[in-house]
Amino acid sequence: MTINSVPAPAGAVVVGVDGSGLSESALLWAAAEAARLGSPLHIVHAFVYVHAMGGFAVVDVATPDEIGGEVCAAALERVRAEFPDLAVTTEVRVGPAAPQLIKASRQASMVVLGARGHGRIGGVLVGSVSQQVALHSRCPVVVVRGGVEGGPVVVGLDGSVQADEALRFALRHAEGVGAPLRVVRAEYVEAPPGVPPGEWYADLVDRMQALTESVRSKVEEVAREHPGVEVELEILHQHPVSALVDESAQARLIVVASRGLGGFAGLLLGSVSQGVLSRSMASVAVVPPAGGPREEPEARDITR
Repeated sequence: MTINSVPAPAGAVVVGVDGSGLSESALLWAAAEAARLGSPLHIVHAFVYVHAMGGFAVVDVATPDEIGGEVCAAALERVRAEFPDLAVTTEVRVGPAAPQLIKASRQASMVVLGARGHGRIGGVLVGSVSQQVALHSRCPVVVVRGGVEGGPVVVGLDGSVQADEALRFALRHAEGVGAPLRVVRAEYVEAPPGVPPGEWYADLVDRMQALTESVRSKVEEVAREHPGVEVELEILHQHPVSALVDESAQARLIVVASRGLGGFAGLLLGSVSQGVLSRSMASVAVVPPAGGPREEPEARDITR
């Protein structure tokens, strides 16, 4: 169920807010990005409403309209103070935050949220929201955690088609904010536990090197097509999560595909994006494949 609902305009930058400090950082990042792109900003507050039942239950005499309205009104006031000319809409949804933001991503150009937020009860941390939204969103998701002003936009490439989408997003962002682009290719081969290296291992190494050359060619192509962006390639011999987390110490934004290639041919490895989300010191953009993820969790609303 939605209340005080104004649907997100098509192509809007959608930001999830919950009144926390990190939520405000996400709000301002999203507003700045919407202003830069010339897109509207859509503010969404989603929460699970608890009835006043007495006894040992949590008692909250406020209505969902009042609770959500307060959060959205404060967010709207904050944005208008910084970006008075920005087109802004707000929406209050009753239901778990992750499914509601995933639903909002269907019409959005981008979804932005804080790395961690809090629930309605006792400031309970719900960092899993960002992980769920990033994995299932139909559009790129930016999880705001910080970053080095003036640092490069860093993107991880593994030679997959999925990673090409991440490269395009990173390039557009770097070009738009006037930042250099650093492409990280992590060469990493790991044998399954208990399986001795053999001919299969040599084939895997050959394939890894072929993917590296594919990445190198892609980066050279991008550099030629966008001479105004400083583009560099780093080839690192470490796990991709570790490589990107190390890079995050000096980056303004880390960009990863929601799915990429693992060590074996065709193996989808969403754990890289999830690992970077968990450990990055900079904000992280997670880019889905063209057309969005192949499946989306049911987004049930909790009604009064």
